[in-house]
Amino acid sequence: MTPATARRRELTGWLIGQTRGLLAPLGLAVIARVLGQLLGVALFVVAASLLIRAAGPQLSGQSVGIGVAVAALAGMAIAKALLRYAEHYAGHYVAFTSLQRLRDAFFARLIPQAPAATQGRAGAELTSRATSDIDRIEVFFAHTLPPAVSAVAVPASALTWLAVAVDPRLALTLTLTVAALLALPLLTRRGAVDSANAVARVRGQIAERLSDDVQGMREILGFGIAEQRLDGLARVDAARTTAAAQVGANQAARAGLSVLLQGGGLIAVLLVGASTGASPAAIMTALAVGIGLIGPARGFEDYITGLDNAFAATARIREIMDAAPAITDFASSTAAAAPAATGDAPESEAAPDPRAAASRSGTAASPSGTAASLSDAAAGVEFDDVTFGYDPNAGPRALDGVTLHAEAGTWTHIVGVSGSGKSTLAGLLLRGWDPESGVVRLAGTDVRELPLAELRSRISLAPQRPTTLRGTLRENLTLAAPDATDEQIAEALTLAGLPDWTQRLAEPVGARGQSISGGQLQRLSLARALLPNPQVLIIDEGLSQLDAETAAEVRQRLQSIENLTIIEITHRADLIDDAAAVWVLDLGKVVESGTASQLRSHTGPFQRLEARMAYDA
Repeated sequence: MTPATARRRELTGWLIGQTRGLLAPLGLAVIARVLGQLLGVALFVVAASLLIRAAGPQLSGQSVGIGVAVAALAGMAIAKALLRYAEHYAGHYVAFTSLQRLRDAFFARLIPQAPAATQGRAGAELTSRATSDIDRIEVFFAHTLPPAVSAVAVPASALTWLAVAVDPRLALTLTLTVAALLALPLLTRRGAVDSANAVARVRGQIAERLSDDVQGMREILGFGIAEQRLDGLARVDAARTTAAAQVGANQAARAGLSVLLQGGGLIAVLLVGASTGASPAAIMTALAVGIGLIGPARGFEDYITGLDNAFAATARIREIMDAAPAITDFASSTAAAAPAATGDAPESEAAPDPRAAASRSGTAASPSGTAASLSDAAAGVEFDDVTFGYDPNAGPRALDGVTLHAEAGTWTHIVGVSGSGKSTLAGLLLRGWDPESGVVRLAGTDVRELPLAELRSRISLAPQRPTTLRGTLRENLTLAAPDATDEQIAEALTLAGLPDWTQRLAEPVGARGQSISGGQLQRLSLARALLPNPQVLIIDEGLSQLDAETAAEVRQRLQSIENLTIIEITHRADLIDDAAAVWVLDLGKVVESGTASQLRSHTGPFQRLEARMAYDA
């Protein structure tokens, strides 16, 4: 067995696994196709018989019963149509159900690996795999087993009848022709599979490039590099054209040989019949059977062509689904993660606090297998000698031996220039990645010992460049708290400085925040981060597009929330209160720490960064 054959068998077994519970409709599709194609052969045989009778006594010696014949042909045609409908209905029910399962499985495997699994990948390229590639697999489910079975069962049944009832020599002639037609696509598959794989790869490259160009249109136009980008796209498209042309050439050669074999088979029937002295009636019946078998043979050829594309698409899907996860949910087999709490907030005369009534019952499994729970009180955060690089095999480390902590219930600032490693800390705390060495702790517990859902229900992130999904404002606000009440949403919006937006919850919001200004989008993201009642709120440059006065008002409201640990990642050293705790990063190392007042009192990285901000302003 060649490696390619072994690979196809493996992919076939994996795809068949998606059809569990669907054997009944799949069996119906097979039976309907076989019976329908046998009826197709019978229609040609009956028509030939009528022609033989119409030719007169010299051929058959029988008269033609027109009414009976027409009724028989009409009944067979109607039955064939109904069987064709049943085949398509059952086959596509199996196909679309299986495709739904594939998409569910694809995202179920992709989501726990994000953002590490999506780092460096164009969103459009992943979308192409989740949509176009999975759609191409439809041919496997809807058009594989029925054509494969009918390609053997229909010729075997029809030729056996021809050999027994008419002439075995003519049946043998057609058997050789049908065998050649079925063998042709199998013998020419190797080049076709390679070409289909090449087309699938280039399609992904085109999707990736187009996504980059659309997202970076402002930069492309601003720097005047449209021609270079178009040239690059043209080169990739030329590669797609070359690969597609090879696929087309393979299919054309296969189709041409198939037609040649079909015509040659019918001519062979005439020659064999004439040389053996077969009766004209026998020859015409054999020709009718041969013409009727062209459909099953051609269906097998078409299914093989579609199957090549389906296997190429399946390989691309499995490349994502079978990838080793960048992180693993340590407690997935020992404890169920608890859902985020969305209890009603109690009434209070103080500033609104959407997290006051949060309750959490989730537990995390410790290495020993015993359950360890986090309390509902404020949670501190620690990074203990953490080292991490996005590429463990090359390049400088994003973090190098970082040790810092954020006290529970306080506001801690992590400061540094772009590229200093600030945002990487947020990614490690949320377990988008795990450190190469060192430990990250939440409330004294190693985050690797917490179920992912539990961890991420306790920590919310307000990023610098948030996004929205196509839907209403309410739907975008409640992504992490779908059961939030109007009162809770109003409290979160007030905290984020958008109190008037409570009247706009039913308004549609465009994808990626295109219908909202930058400052409004950041405040919307902040309100969204507050709704799940987190213990820790990370603001990663999440107020950078607000004017100084508005940002100060938002910070004042956030400080009124009890038991909330806030970690603000920022380069704006000049906006930090004197009493706030500050950790300064540079090139992945902690270079300074203390209160802002202490760091301002002497020359150092913090003071230089603050002076730079003042100069830029």
